Amino acid sequence: MFAPPGVPGSMTGLLAPPLEAEVITPPAAAGRGVLEGAFAVLDALAHADEGLGLTALARASGLAKTSAHRITEQLVTLGAVECFDRRYFVGPRMLRVGQRWQPDPLLRRCAQGPVHTLAVQSRAMASLRILHERRLRYVCAAVPRGYAVADHVDAESIARTATGRVLFAAQPVGSVELPDCWTQHEWRKLQNSVHDSHATVIDHQDAVPGICCVSAPVWWPNGACAGAVTVSIHSNDVPASLPILLSHTACRIETALAQAEVR
Repeated sequence: MFAPPGVPGSMTGLLAPPLEAEVITPPAAAGRGVLEGAFAVLDALAHADEGLGLTALARASGLAKTSAHRITEQLVTLGAVECFDRRYFVGPRMLRVGQRWQPDPLLRRCAQGPVHTLAVQSRAMASLRILHERRLRYVCAAVPRGYAVADHVDAESIARTATGRVLFAAQPVGSVELPDCWTQHEWRKLQNSVHDSHATVIDHQDAVPGICCVSAPVWWPNGACAGAVTVSIHSNDVPASLPILLSHTACRIETALAQAEVR
């Protein structure tokens, strides 16, 4: 039963008998309820890498078990959710939809050229990524043939990468919970150094054996961190020229962002 806009639910009985209230409920209100339920299910599954059984899904989504089952099975039919061994997971249709999301279209447009050039010059995978909901999200990337894209699913793993260290350290103090894989002293030192001109951070196989990364922060004209530009190489060491190349690429992207804002 839905209360009219602006009227607390506890007062609906003063307006009409329960049965009458159900009869006069606008179809649009009922539609919003179904949509909210569907997104509650999808949001709960988006935070469950191992999937959820029906009972856990109902609890995580805040829905009654019968409602959770009905809505989730409809989403399964649509391909937005899939079920394996009585556990529900985000389905392939949501992947197709999600891949169209661009964290920042302007940032992507300004970074694509420099990131591609960086990949060519370094002969390695180059990318620009942001930190979104404590995960790394690609804004754009250029990957030479034969290179695999490594994905890190938890904050601890992310914070061991050069990219993650840059992005966590570049956040305003107190705005995010810092992973505890590094000490508070190490974080403070990194937070100070990442704001230096031409700053770069090097990951000497700290996250993935056999892969070294170099990352540099990219800043918006207002001083906020736009993202981290990174090169990942299959090597036991980092070429001396790579940090300079990363710093130059970051400056190119920052210049493009400043010129785009002027327009």
